This record gives sequence, structure tokens and C-alpha cells, in this order.
Amino acid sequence: MSDDKADATTPPPDPPSSGDSKPATESPDATSSSGPGGAKEPDQQDLDEAYLRGRALTTSGAMTFNRDASIEDLQVGDRYIYYNYRFSSSSGDLRAVPVRDEVLQWVRSRYVPVVNYGDLLDTLERMQVLVLNGRPDTGRFTTALRLLNAFTTGKISRVDGSEELAKFGESELEDDHGYLVELSQPQAEALTERVLEELAGKLKLKGAYFVVICHRDGQDHMLGEFARPCLPPDVDDLILSHLREDLRDEDCDIGAVIQQLNANHGLRSALAAEPKPSEVAQIAGFLAEMARGEIDLSGVETRAALLVRKQVEEWFAELAGPVSTLPEALRLTAFRISLAVFNSSEYDVVVNAGGALATKLLKKAKGEHAKRPEESLFAEDHGVNLPASRATMEDGIVSFGGVGTPTKLVMFADDRFPVVLLSHLWHRHHKLREAVLEWLTELSDDSRPMVWVRAAQTMGLFCSLSFSGTFTENIAPLAETEGVEGERRRWFAAIALDQAARDERMTDAVFERLQEWRRYGNEAQQWTAAMALGYDLGLRRIGDALRELRVLGTPSERRSGLQSVGHSDLVRVAGYSVANLLAFGEVPSVLLQLADWTRSERQSVRELARWSIKYLIFLRGYDRHRLVHSVGRSDRLGTMDRKRWPLLLTLVENDPSRTYEISDLVRWGLRSRDRGEVMQRLFRLWVHTAEKDPACLDALAAFIPHLIAGHGDFRRLQHLIERMRRDWSDPVEENTARVLENAIQLHSERTAS
Repeated sequence: MSDDKADATTPPPDPPSSGDSKPATESPDATSSSGPGGAKEPDQQDLDEAYLRGRALTTSGAMTFNRDASIEDLQVGDRYIYYNYRFSSSSGDLRAVPVRDEVLQWVRSRYVPVVNYGDLLDTLERMQVLVLNGRPDTGRFTTALRLLNAFTTGKISRVDGSEELAKFGESELEDDHGYLVELSQPQAEALTERVLEELAGKLKLKGAYFVVICHRDGQDHMLGEFARPCLPPDVDDLILSHLREDLRDEDCDIGAVIQQLNANHGLRSALAAEPKPSEVAQIAGFLAEMARGEIDLSGVETRAALLVRKQVEEWFAELAGPVSTLPEALRLTAFRISLAVFNSSEYDVVVNAGGALATKLLKKAKGEHAKRPEESLFAEDHGVNLPASRATMEDGIVSFGGVGTPTKLVMFADDRFPVVLLSHLWHRHHKLREAVLEWLTELSDDSRPMVWVRAAQTMGLFCSLSFSGTFTENIAPLAETEGVEGERRRWFAAIALDQAARDERMTDAVFERLQEWRRYGNEAQQWTAAMALGYDLGLRRIGDALRELRVLGTPSERRSGLQSVGHSDLVRVAGYSVANLLAFGEVPSVLLQLADWTRSERQSVRELARWSIKYLIFLRGYDRHRLVHSVGRSDRLGTMDRKRWPLLLTLVENDPSRTYEISDLVRWGLRSRDRGEVMQRLFRLWVHTAEKDPACLDALAAFIPHLIAGHGDFRRLQHLIERMRRDWSDPVEENTARVLENAIQLHSERTAS
């Protein structure tokens, strides 16, 4: 099986691609993240990062509540509706509607002062008029009521006809009365300091007070002393205030209720995600019911989770507004869908993909009102999109070509929104989901893993919600795409199936389809099946996955004697998936299986083992240990300071008991008939990595002796180091060469003695 006369100049192996193509070449110090196929294959770190960020897009585990398309079981008491109050009119007539006494009593007993409440109170007392500038759904209406209540004897009215605010005369004002009006953003933009001064003069004559509620980003200075920002109240203080009131007449330990709240990860996560005050009030109400013994903690969790669905329903209800508002509603809906797909991604990715979806939706809309979203210069302003979508922007790192680069990441404030929003879209908006599926399919052609991988996982979620239709109409056609050009589409289909299988109800159906393709499918379908088995689906059924990959990776065994045996695409993709399974944490199973394959009497099985070892050699540590932890395994394949080390070397350093198994496989690969190819990539990559990291060099020097079991091994390694020393373009540093040569020589001396 060995051939000591071959040199180390054989070109590197191709990636797991389809079709007949010539082997790619690569510079000696090429990064392993490019994989055995060089530029043809997506950067491995980029792909891993995208895969990790999208794995949570499933209705399994804590998100099972979202499988039900109905929220009819969500009960919200009347006492909570005041936070959600909206009052507006298309009429220009001024109308003052008294606020009911029970509403004011509710506010008095439960209100939690905002951080600048003292300044708001002082401004209203001095100016008679206060413009309360805050985002919708942040409790600004309740703050306005509490402020006015401080200066009146419970006589407060809501004013409609806000477009005629400048015409509000003394005849409409009552003595010692409080008034509030809520302006839309266009109405707020038209408000001037002069109008407010004139209104303040009229109010002083009557001893009355006026609060204007609006949202004007960065424009408080244009209204002089009248405008003040209104921030949301503290969530924990608000919870406590509501609990005290709800349990005022009950013999309950509020401290124990708060303790249960703090101990529950799901509830704390919900409260940490900037919930609306109305949602905080409702969660407090659920906790009060638990304290009274009416529901248990799981009931509180379920009801709190359903509030997320309620918000999503409100978002989609915007599509049912007036025809004139449809373009903007569709644009914002497209942005939210895009954010659900690419949650925790770069803002540009979300906006650009959302813009493409908005264009598609508007083209499908009927009528003259279907304008292109680009007509609005500020349509993609994150100052509008993010607050309207309950999203935030944070500093983060994304991988580009294997190197982490700082950027701004955008994400929903509550990480349950992506699954809830996409599930609601699927259950309730059939025409809309058709356009979204078309959009996702188009994204399969995007070259960036952070785009096409996340799009694939979204299609996988849809497949878990309706397997038969989505698989047949959307995933299967992608899996059947032939040729090199169709590789990414097949990979897209594979990841979509892996994602669908996260739903335990769909796992058997997905695995059965893959087995069907293995038995009866064409080469493109078998390629897709082999790739799908290299992810979590294969991890959960590691024994079955390795058996399937053994068959898929030995296509020559299934051909008649008259058929060509030159195709190796299935061998390569199967080898890639075997290596991926080890990188995801199935170290014992994969090492044992590879050792068995190397001893097989069948050349086809040994060829599959060779390709698996090749891919293992080229993988690096990076942050793949995060993926391992995320599937509940304890194997730590790399630490942050070893993330650029070769993966196998990282594994040996972390678990020395694996040294014999790993060195035996690598030595077998070096001795095989194409060992020159493996030797070149293994040592040119490993050595150039080691010369940049002294700790890695020490680990490599300690590992090399284990590759020597005979004189041929000794000569082979000596020759390779000497070749690298003399390399024209990227010679190895002399110090590194000496360290490795000493390691080789030391083993030879020990053997001789």
C-alpha cells in the first residue's frame, strides 16, 4: 500500500463538487479554511459560523408552543388594556373625551416613575405644556396620565382632532383640567414652538395643563423648553409594582414569586429583551395567578411566550391597513422577515435581502399603489426599522475568509421572534409565504455562506411546519440540480433537510428520504444525502449515518463492470461529511470507523477512508468547539488560543489518549499511493501554522515522532522538511525546520537504541 519513491508534488484534492473537474492547486501557506478544494469551496469558518447562528431556528425544545397556529388560549384581563390605548381620528374636529376614573385609579396604584420623572413634572408645572417624546409602546401614555394627575383633581381628557391643535381656543378649555393628545409622526414633524407658546398662554388663563405625546427622533431642540424625552420604566420595578397591586388582598409571599421569576431562564430572558410595559403588566398578572394557585410556572411560561406571537400578529395586521399605506407596510414586513432569517447578522445583509424581498412582494401586489420601496430615500433608515421591529444593533465579529472582522450586528431584542414570526407567516399568510419561498430559493445562489446557509435553514424550518409540500416543491428540485454549477443548491438542500430534522416529528421522514436517495436516487440526490448526513442529523444517528456514508462513498460498488468507475464526487462529499462528524464531536465513533475502513479488503472503502483523512487534515480548530457544546457534548476540540491550529493536532493536545489512533490514521494516509498529495498539504499547512505559534510548534514536534514506525517513514519526513526549507516562494523558517528535524532525528535515535 505504500510507495516510498513518490515525491510530494501531487496537486491537492478537489472539494466535494459535482462533475468532472481538474484538481485545484493552492499556495503552500493557504489557509485550511479554504478546504482541500481551495477557492472552489466556501470558507469553512464562514460556513461554520453561519450554520451555528441559524441552528436555533426550530420549533423544537422551548419553542414547541409555536407549533400551534392559534393563540386563542391567550387571556388578557381588561385592566391591562390601558397601556395599549390608541386614540386618533381622521376628522379635524376637536373633541375632548374624559379619561375614566378607573383608568386613573389603575395608573395611580401601579405607575413606576421613569428615570427623569422629576424633570418632566417640573417642566409641565413651569410651561403648562409638555411634549413627551418617546417611542410608541414604551409607556408614554401612562406617564402622561400620571403627570397630569399630579396637577388636576382627576379631570383629564384625551383630545382628538390634533391637526387643528393651533386652533385650540379658550372656549374648549376647562378650568383646572388636564389634556393629552397623541400625534402621529407626520403630525409631530409639523409641530412648532410657536404653536406650543400660544397654547401655553391660553392654558395659564385657565390653570390647565396639556401633554403632547409624540415621537420625534433628535428634534427636541426645535421645540424649545417644551420637549422632554420619555424613557420606558425599569422592568423589575414595574413587575414588583404590578405584583404588589395584584396581590394586595392576598396572603402571598411576593418575594418568593420574584425568586421563582429570577430562577426561570425563559422568563428572565423575556424580561431582559426590552418588553413593552403592557407585556410586563401581563407577565406580572400571570405570576399573580401562579401565586394564587390558579396556574403553575409552566403556564406562566406558556402565556408569556404567547405574548411574542401577539406582537407578531400586530405586525402582520399592518398589511390590512389603507391601500395608501401598503407599500410602506410591505417594506417593513419584508425587513422583519429578513431579520428573522438573518438574525444576528450584519445590518447590510438584512437590509439588502429585505429590500429584494420587498421588491418581490410589491411586484406581486395588485394595483397602481404597488410602488417600489426604493422611492423612499429613508426607507432603510435603521432609526425607523429597528424600533419598529423591536430590534437592536450591537458590536460584533463576523468571519471573512477565515479572519474575524468587527462589524455591527442587528438582532431582535427577544431571540424568540425569528421562529415565531416565520411560523406565523407560514400558518397565516399563504400567498406571502409563496413569495418568501421564491426569495429563499434565489438566495441559494448567493456566494456568501452567511446568506445562503441561513436561507437554507429558514427553508428547513418551513419544511418542518409542512414537510410534504415544502420538500416536494422546494427542496427536492434543489437537491436534483446537477453539475458543478448546482453544488451550492444541493448543499442548500442538504442543510435545509438537516434543519427540518431538528423537529423530532420530522426526523424519521427526513432520514427515510435520504435512505431513499441512497438506494434509488440519481448522483445529485445521493450527493445531497451524503452532505446532509455530515451535520446534526448524522450526529444524532451516528451509527446509521456512518453506514449510509460508507455506501454513498463507495459508488464503484454499485456499478456494473461495464460502467465507468472514474467518478469520485460521491467519495469526496462522503469523506467531507465523515470529517465533519468528527469535528462536531463524534470523535470515538469516527476514529474507530476510519480505522476499520483503512483495514478493509475493498479498495473503494479504503479510498473513502483516504478522502475522510484528507479533509480531517485540512480542518482547523477555529471555534468549532462552540458547535460541539451546542449539541450537548463535552468534547472541547479547541480553545480560543488554538483556533487556528490543525484540528487533529488540537484534539491530540486536548486529549493525549487519542494520539495513537490519530497518528495511525495520518501515517496510513502518508504511506498510501497518493501520499505526496497528503504530505504536501499536511506539512506545508501544519508547519507554516506552527512557525507562527510556538505552542503549536511544540505540539507538532511532539506529534511527529508518532508518525514514524519504520525507515520509510523517517526518510519521508526528512525529505519533506528539506524540500520546505528550499521552497522558492514560501520557505520554512530555519528555526522551525531545525525543531522538526530534531524531533524526527530524536525518534530515529531512540529506535536505534
